[in-house]
Amino acid sequence: MGGYPDLYNHLLGVTTRMSQITHPSKVGYPDIDLSWMVGRSVTEVTFLEPDRWSFLLGAKAWIAADCPWRIIRDGRIALSSDDHGQKFGLPAHIDATAAATALLAPASISAVQLREGTADLFIDFVGGLRLEIIPFSSGYEGWQAGDPSGEQFIAQGGGQICKWKP
Repeated sequence: MGGYPDLYNHLLGVTTRMSQITHPSKVGYPDIDLSWMVGRSVTEVTFLEPDRWSFLLGAKAWIAADCPWRIIRDGRIALSSDDHGQKFGLPAHIDATAAATALLAPASISAVQLREGTADLFIDFVGGLRLEIIPFSSGYEGWQAGDPSGEQFIAQGGGQICKWKP
C-alpha cells in the first residue's frame, strides 16, 4: 500500500496488543474534527481487491473507503469507483486509480464536510473538484481516516462514527 506497510492492519479498527483487544470509542458528530485534511492533497489513490480504495494524503494521513465514491467536476460525475475496469466503448479499460490520482493530486483540499447520521464524507478541492465517499450499508464499515498524529476515525454501518488511537 504505497509506503504504508502497517496501514491495512490499522484500518481494521480493532487491534490486538499483548493479548488485549482495543476497541474504538463511539463519538458524537460535533466531536469529530477532520480539519487536518484542509491544505493537503491526495498524493496517490490505490485499490486492493475486492473493494478497498485508499486515498493517501501525504505522510501518515489517509482515507480508506470500502464503499462507493465519486469525483464531481463542474457539477457532474467525472469518475467513480464503479468505473474501475469498465470500458464504456473506450479503447482501454478505465484505471480509476490512475484517473483519480490525476484528477485530485494537483489540487489541495479546501473544505471537509461530514453528513450527520449517514457519515457521507464530502471533500472539496481548490478548483471546484469534490470527492464524495458515500457509505451504503447499515452493517459494514464505510470508510476510515487516519490523521498524521495516528488518530483514526471509522464510519461504522448505519452512520455511527468511532475514534481510535493506536
